[in-house]
Amino acid sequence: MADRGLALLDADTLLVVIEERGELRVAASSGSSTVRVRIMPVEGSALGDLYLAGKAAALDRPRGQEAAWLHELGVEVRAALVEPLSMEGQGGGMVIALRTDGGFRGPDREALNAFATSVAKRLAAERSVEIERLRYGMEARERERTRWAREIHDESIQGMGALRLRLANARDVDDPRALREAVDMVLDGLGNEIDGLRHLITELRPAALDDLGLAAALEALARRAQAIDGLDVRIEMQLGQEGRRLDAELESTIYRIVQEALTNVSRHAEATNALVSISERDGVVRASVTDDGKGLPETDRLGPRGDGLEGGFGMGGMRERAELVGGELEFGPAPTRGTTVRLVVSLAGRPSPEAEDSAASAATADALSR
Repeated sequence: MADRGLALLDADTLLVVIEERGELRVAASSGSSTVRVRIMPVEGSALGDLYLAGKAAALDRPRGQEAAWLHELGVEVRAALVEPLSMEGQGGGMVIALRTDGGFRGPDREALNAFATSVAKRLAAERSVEIERLRYGMEARERERTRWAREIHDESIQGMGALRLRLANARDVDDPRALREAVDMVLDGLGNEIDGLRHLITELRPAALDDLGLAAALEALARRAQAIDGLDVRIEMQLGQEGRRLDAELESTIYRIVQEALTNVSRHAEATNALVSISERDGVVRASVTDDGKGLPETDRLGPRGDGLEGGFGMGGMRERAELVGGELEFGPAPTRGTTVRLVVSLAGRPSPEAEDSAASAATADALSR
């Protein structure tokens, strides 16, 4: 947008300045002038005074106080046009056009005003989408907390409460044989409750994911799906050289999406088999879960993003996880029968596991030195 504004006004430089949390940030710039300072406070700065005035300004050969904000940005110009941005209760900002030779005229001011209006609408729309995404993320996390609380209350707490009551009743009867039988039963019951809690803890954060990597964690997930749900899960992984690790955030995201997809298969798909495939080629990681179940209902096939599938399927949370790592998530029919969930993530710009290990080691050494 800054490039388009520069061409529209035939200016030397165009700046888009956004106010965020009491600071003004040069969010975008285009043109020949280099802005040396890109962030400054709203309060106590000349640029902040210009922003707080909330008025359009046209400056020809600015001097003294008029040019103070230009000096703050580190630019020298012959003329400047300033147009405020209003984003309907979502903060504000300014669009600034600069020329080092010659001045601006009336049509330029009108063009900048129209351009600033379009920028404000675009930014307001972008912020609305971001706010909605954050709101949905908070709701998804709250639903997850509610689910864990229900699991612990309905399963573990009630189960241990029943064991406690059985033991107390046997003690009150004063029958050694009944007491021994109750103790044996309670010991078996406690073993089952411990296994259940271990399963919950593993779902929260599998130790194998940190210690042994994604492949081992997925194999453990497949074994649990077989033991608990009777689902036969096959894992295929091709990540280049053997033992290759992805960065921790991406491994966690892939694991959680596969975990949720397998949970959906067990609960809804009426499937007996599932294939989990993870591969990397040309700097792109692809992960998919394919089952041989009944497939998605026709009314739920609302596009590759899975819009409308959140209810009961957890797909909204999967989509959010994918977006947080810059990936794309698709839902669709499998080649023969069933459903395929597919995640695609580019590795460009992502941290390497080696860099993460180095940073963690440096942080640990720094903490120990203190």
